[in-house]
Amino acid sequence: MYKKFTADDYRKHINLVPDYSVEGFIVFGTFKKYPYEMLKDSLLRLGYKAEFSHIEHEFLNPILEFKVNGKNYWFVIAYGGALLSEYLHLACLFGSKKNILLGSCGGLKKGATSREMLVPTWSYANESSAKAYQPDRKNKYEAHEDLSSRLATKLEQKHKVHRGPTVTYQAMMAETWEDVLSWAEQGYFGVEMEAATVFATSNHFGVPAAAILRIGDNLIENETVMDINYEKDRDLRRKATEDTFDVALEEITK
Repeated sequence: MYKKFTADDYRKHINLVPDYSVEGFIVFGTFKKYPYEMLKDSLLRLGYKAEFSHIEHEFLNPILEFKVNGKNYWFVIAYGGALLSEYLHLACLFGSKKNILLGSCGGLKKGATSREMLVPTWSYANESSAKAYQPDRKNKYEAHEDLSSRLATKLEQKHKVHRGPTVTYQAMMAETWEDVLSWAEQGYFGVEMEAATVFATSNHFGVPAAAILRIGDNLIENETVMDINYEKDRDLRRKATEDTFDVALEEITK
């Protein structure tokens, strides 16, 4: 039913101006609030003059709208795919030209190490949002090759970057060691919670989408977020995450 509503229908419902548009969309996969400040810090580092606001609507208020060179961009945090798919749906209807997911993933590739980067080629969806937007894809949802390659090439100036598939699994506390071994044996490089949703929703609308994921808890090495070494590397992980913001913003605003 809701799929039939147009951009104009939603602009009117949300009380946006008739020609309101979104140039690009960035989402950070987490439940924490710090990425909002990291986005602003990145814009300052890049020398962009940005204006910030929140849309005065209960549903869209969590989205940070930032304007660069007269164009509107959306940034939001998301933990899983349900609400994220709706934000993406609207961003695409409103004209988004590129959608980029940032965040972290559980490492599944032997030989990779924490703080290295993963730019997924595709994601296997173990969730429902992606299937709703591309039901014929048999759980395999592709990232945009050209966009992903540009991001990876830029990141490689500072980081080791892996290219390969991920599995989107949205019940972190339900993961087992058997799951980790199975995913690794099937060739997945990481496990995360949002990539399939971003790729499927974007692909449905024909919008290029990609992801930059920092390897965090290196699961295949039996490392979890509760390990001492994981906590010790907090500052190093943050610096690596800052680089992902810079790369994503340079790409999405050019």
